[in-house]
Amino acid sequence: MANLQDRVSVLVTLDQDQRHRLEVIDKKLDQLVESSAARMESMKAQQLDFQQRLDSFEHIQRLSRSTLDELKDLSRNTRDVPQDQATGSEVSVPNRLDALATLLVSTNVKIRALQIEVGNLTRTLRRQSHLIRSKGFESGRPDFFQTPGPHGSPAGRPLPTSCAEEPLISQFLRIQLKPQWEPFYVQCAEEWTVVLSRSSDDVSFERGWLDYRDGFGNLAGDFFIGLNKLHALTSSSLQELRIVLEDSSGTEFYAGYAPFAIGSEPELFPLSLLGRFQDDLQPNAGDSLFYHAGAKFSTLDQDNDNCVDCSCATKHKGAGWFNNCATTNLFGRYLAPNEKDAGETGMWWETLGGRNSSLKKVRWMIKPVGEGSDFLRR
Repeated sequence: MANLQDRVSVLVTLDQDQRHRLEVIDKKLDQLVESSAARMESMKAQQLDFQQRLDSFEHIQRLSRSTLDELKDLSRNTRDVPQDQATGSEVSVPNRLDALATLLVSTNVKIRALQIEVGNLTRTLRRQSHLIRSKGFESGRPDFFQTPGPHGSPAGRPLPTSCAEEPLISQFLRIQLKPQWEPFYVQCAEEWTVVLSRSSDDVSFERGWLDYRDGFGNLAGDFFIGLNKLHALTSSSLQELRIVLEDSSGTEFYAGYAPFAIGSEPELFPLSLLGRFQDDLQPNAGDSLFYHAGAKFSTLDQDNDNCVDCSCATKHKGAGWFNNCATTNLFGRYLAPNEKDAGETGMWWETLGGRNSSLKKVRWMIKPVGEGSDFLRR
């Protein structure tokens, strides 16, 4: 009888031990499922980012092929260049290359001159058209008598989609990107739409995700237009970016990129398209933004950077498209220009004075890429 009880107790102990092992295995399986799900989401995000970069590369490749075809056509034209009649020999390869270079330079000068004339004529026509509409000549009566159309715009008069449609008319313009979208006001600098302006410490840029998503500040002073509006602007038409940086001496420097676009909020507003750096702008600030291409936007309360053991937004006291971490910090704190202990928290551009040289003014501006753009010509 005692032996039977011992056997029963041993079986009970074994049963408890097996149940414990099964519980441990279940927990590990649950952890494995959660880890696999997280990895799948990460892989999906990486796949989406890769697809966006692939689309950008394909676009650049198409432009490269177009440029190559143009060069081939120009090369064929050089065959008509007169040969050396004094010697009667064929034109050598160096002479052909010289002739091709001369032809390219001449053609480029003529194209630029024509584009300037077309641009001037276009601006003149736009001013005249706006003047005619403002005087009410089209309807035979002043604008304020016209019946309001959708979203408060006069009937038959759609709102402009960018500052480029009505340059030099007003510093502030009400635009509407699509008929079904709500209109909103923007600040214009001639044909450029200003999306970021900083010239003082009146507005703090140490803010959270919601502020950066919706925008903040005053259009007449320091402001950021907001990631939602910036995404809408860059997704409704192909845009180019111009950054104006002013140092402590009051000298302005420029950095330009074409094309330029950011993604949507579900994608965490990535810097999805940052085209060729325009090194012909003078005086040139140098390229300090390329390092951030493809990065997602991060704020103090939303860490989306590529730094494993830090928060770049907290480290730099601001926000931005941080990688690991930054070569520019234009959304950082506004400090006295060239403040000695500004460090990484100030408003700086790596190729223009570096991290210890806080800038005096910053502006980001965009405009639709037109037919006369350097980006399309390339």
